Amino acid sequence: YQAKDQSFAIDRPETWEVAGGGRSGYYSARFTSGSASVKVTADTVGSLLGDIARSQTNAFGGETEAPEELKPVHVIHEMGKETMAEEWSDYTETSLETVQTGFGEGRLAEFTGKSSFGGKFSGLRLTALGVDRRITVVCCCRESDSENLRPAFDQMIASLKRGD
Repeated sequence: YQAKDQSFAIDRPETWEVAGGGRSGYYSARFTSGSASVKVTADTVGSLLGDIARSQTNAFGGETEAPEELKPVHVIHEMGKETMAEEWSDYTETSLETVQTGFGEGRLAEFTGKSSFGGKFSGLRLTALGVDRRITVVCCCRESDSENLRPAFDQMIASLKRGD
């Protein structure tokens, strides 16, 4: 799948349904199959917030690496928790790791939560920063399906890159 504005590209399972669109500075695509959903969002607001966070890390100079919690991608990823908690009740991130993406270093968290209908869900949330966009990927499914869907989610996240 290639975003029409070229902000990202991602591989998806052939049989999954896809819907995408956007406007200036914001583009998203959603891929679905059964209880599984993967939403990819590229927005300029997140990138601007990353620039602000980046200016704070400049105080460490070129020779001293900023602490993990001050790295722009980490700061922006942490900000995303609030949005997720608004969408999901009992939202909890159970792990956080640094991963390499087609956009550079990203943050990947596993999460659990409940939908507005009360069903338990689990999934992955990735944050990466492009040159001019924040890229967010949220993969989720019913908790009972998570073990079977994890390989598809991992493959999609691994394929994420800049658009051509």
